[in-house]
Amino acid sequence: MSLFSRPKNPPWLDSAREFCRARNITIVGWGPRALVVEAKSPERAAEISGQLANLGFQPVPDPDDDYAGILTLSHPE
Repeated sequence: MSLFSRPKNPPWLDSAREFCRARNITIVGWGPRALVVEAKSPERAAEISGQLANLGFQPVPDPDDDYAGILTLSHPE
């Protein structure tokens, strides 16, 4: 057993990567139930939120995300 074993990727990550790649959405991070994407404007964030809702993602409101030009989305799995 490794001291620094990395947890497995969430089951939805591969399909989210494909979906985002096909729509020029840049993924900047992820976690067990979260996906963080580049969204340089509120309009782009709203557009991405609508697109990723089809995969079960919901936006996590955060004013700091707006300032940073990113969008954090949660996933139920």
